[in-house]
Amino acid sequence: MTQAAATIPARLRPTLGTLVSACRDDERVRSAWLEGSIAQSLADDWSDIDLHLLVEEPEEFDARGWLSAIVPLVLADSIPGVPGALICLTPDWIHIDLVLHSTAENLPESQREVLLDRDGRVTSTVVIPPGPGKPYFPDQQVRIFLYFMGTAIAAHDRGDLIALLHVTTQMLDRLLIQLMLAENGVEAEAGTKRTTRHLNADQMDCLRSLPPTAVSEASLLQALNVITAEYLRRAYRLARKCHALWPGELELATKRLWARELGVTL
Repeated sequence: MTQAAATIPARLRPTLGTLVSACRDDERVRSAWLEGSIAQSLADDWSDIDLHLLVEEPEEFDARGWLSAIVPLVLADSIPGVPGALICLTPDWIHIDLVLHSTAENLPESQREVLLDRDGRVTSTVVIPPGPGKPYFPDQQVRIFLYFMGTAIAAHDRGDLIALLHVTTQMLDRLLIQLMLAENGVEAEAGTKRTTRHLNADQMDCLRSLPPTAVSEASLLQALNVITAEYLRRAYRLARKCHALWPGELELATKRLWARELGVTL
């Protein structure tokens, strides 16, 4: 099917095989390729099929009609901000992202697995991602964390538990985990898919030990305190290791705010 066929999960193979055959049978499709996790040999049963088509007149190509005639769909919506792109789902919850390209378009560099190339316009590109580097200190993110600590006080004092939940979640998902990646010398990635593979056993144990959050004042404050203590402990250690400048004035102002409003001494 493709050069990476051995790495394609069995759940995706029938649908992908049908799509490859359809591309070959339609002369309007000049080139077709895969991007994303399949092209990188990282796919699992729940990975997307990121299918890209090169056509001469994409504005005349009915992507929804083309795809729905090939596989049954329960969803086929445009992807906001990505012209000519659709997010689609089959009844078996196979996720297909279909992206159209013009033959006049300069394709950006991307890791791709070419399925069809009638005119020799597309080549397979292997982009070797950089491996883990040296630990680095994410100074802007540390300042954002301290800012979020103050934002949490505002949400708490207003009695806005939804806002407090949102801030607490951001401090965990967006900042604590990103700090752990920095500890390992891994550059932050967009999104959170497959982040686990970049974390070590100690970091995973830490995340598992965090208290669950419910939409209640007691639950959120407990989670907030634990996440904050863990983040600051790790950030202090990383700053020392990287000989980084610590935002002392911001930290002091934030700790005073917590002491005054929550009676918490950090």
